[in-house]
Amino acid sequence: MAQEVKNDIKKALQVNTIPLIAIMTAVTTVLTMLVKIPTPIRGYLNLSDTMIYFSAYAFGPWVGGIIGGLGPALSDLISGYPQWAIFTFVIDGLQAVLVGLLVKKFNPANIIIGSVIAGVWKVFGYFIAGGILSGFGPALGEIAGNSFQMAVGLIVGFALFTAVRQAYPPLVRLATSVLRRGSDTLISCEGRPVDLPMKGDSTGFIVKCGYRLRKKMRESTG
Repeated sequence: MAQEVKNDIKKALQVNTIPLIAIMTAVTTVLTMLVKIPTPIRGYLNLSDTMIYFSAYAFGPWVGGIIGGLGPALSDLISGYPQWAIFTFVIDGLQAVLVGLLVKKFNPANIIIGSVIAGVWKVFGYFIAGGILSGFGPALGEIAGNSFQMAVGLIVGFALFTAVRQAYPPLVRLATSVLRRGSDTLISCEGRPVDLPMKGDSTGFIVKCGYRLRKKMRESTG
């Protein structure tokens, strides 16, 4: 099990994903800084959950975890909340990892259950972090605000993911396996299976799916 997780992380974090991580981390940082509502425990409510959920849905647990943890943590450092940065990196990063691991199929029940479990972890994590930094009395009063932020982020993040996936069909999800067959991974592209030689070969999937879609477009216009 541990070796399989290690292999999945290694395949997800390839050289060709570094630009993606850099760009999405920057977008997440900016969006987190865009709306800041100060709270009594010397923190702030923000829109980070939108990108945390989007990144986990779109790119899976490991790439999503880096983006989800690093983006908001950088926002803390830049915005004058350095005491929160390490807590944010761990809490938000694990939130994205949980979403990526739990949401394996994009049906309503699976999305809601997996996303809410990850959201509950975030609310709990920030309660503990707030208690450490400012006392558990004030931190208790932040639960409602953090829960609201999580719920809004879930709704907006999934809506964004749905819109982007419809506009760019190859973005199904890095390292998403719908059905495993031996050492192969069967992934759906526009409802049709694409067999890849290795598990989690997201680059091959995007190339194959992109080629299929481009060929379909040429045939429809020619």
